[in-house]
Amino acid sequence: MKHFNIKIVMLSIFFTTMVSANSAWADEVPAPEAGTLTLSAVGDIMMGTTYPDNWLPADQGRSFFAQAARYIKASDVRFGNFEGTFFEGPPQSDGKAPGPNRYLFKTPVDYVERLVEADFNVMSLANNHAHDFGSAGLQSTKDVLKLAGIQYSSKQGEVAQFDVRGARVALIAVDYRTGPRSILNAGPILNEITELKKRYDVVMVSAHVGAEGRGAERVSDENEIFLGENRGNSVRFARQAIDAGADVLIMHGPHVPRGIEVYRERVVLYSLGNFATARGVSVSGIAALAPLVRVQVATDGRFLKGQVFSFIQVRDQGTLLDPQKRALKMIEELSQKDFAGSAPRFSETGGFVR
Repeated sequence: MKHFNIKIVMLSIFFTTMVSANSAWADEVPAPEAGTLTLSAVGDIMMGTTYPDNWLPADQGRSFFAQAARYIKASDVRFGNFEGTFFEGPPQSDGKAPGPNRYLFKTPVDYVERLVEADFNVMSLANNHAHDFGSAGLQSTKDVLKLAGIQYSSKQGEVAQFDVRGARVALIAVDYRTGPRSILNAGPILNEITELKKRYDVVMVSAHVGAEGRGAERVSDENEIFLGENRGNSVRFARQAIDAGADVLIMHGPHVPRGIEVYRERVVLYSLGNFATARGVSVSGIAALAPLVRVQVATDGRFLKGQVFSFIQVRDQGTLLDPQKRALKMIEELSQKDFAGSAPRFSETGGFVR
């Protein structure tokens, strides 16, 4: 624990320095349009792990966000799904049991600096790796993010809150696992969304759902079973959430991109795939595609327009802009196949509107 505390002190010094450094970006962020707010969102972030082996990138993860940072910084809400823990301890009795083909992700606490440099301001901690190292690992992750000035939401009920030019924004995170905020028992989540919409202008919901890997890129209105586990019905939950009052649905978990739907003037990003992956998760084939999606909504939550920025993950090189725009092309094709009546219209440059 002493080692952890020393790192916390060093992080405090780093974050104090970053406050003045980040202000230099102010002149480069586009002026916000009146009556709107913006979201930049990426999928799974797993920058490296020290368990069971040292799977850390040589550059401490700097190349994951070096080319993406300016697209992230340009938005009001800047979201990622943090897949793993910021933790320094051993496996915990209430965490995931080690064993063959059992992946436990433990990222060094100082790697949170990469999230600060990219200017993220909220992370989802509702996923199947947040509890890899038990309650101690989850609490450590929360402590590190809080120190870094990054909000979070988990299955334990936190609501990330933003005041964007007078508009009140709430973001909650849910997943398919048992316990609170499980889409397999959606009633309490839908009630929470309804209550939040009474108090906030815009309600965003992050959901870690769906099957994984190649073959999981398509979406249908049915439960998805992966390795014998019910991973939920993404379409049904998204539409129920919007009917209950949600304005933006951000989904992740399949490790591959999926399509986009506009339902009742609200946008659903069905999967953002992976964005920053060291080792332990495949980045071959379509799993390498890493979309960064920027969405603009009115201050009542109505979808106005969006943009897909295409990146690709290259092992040992980081996450790079993809001149072939493969993530965009895949998302456009899947949107038309899976949501022909409610898919947005895409431009060649990645812009999309209803």
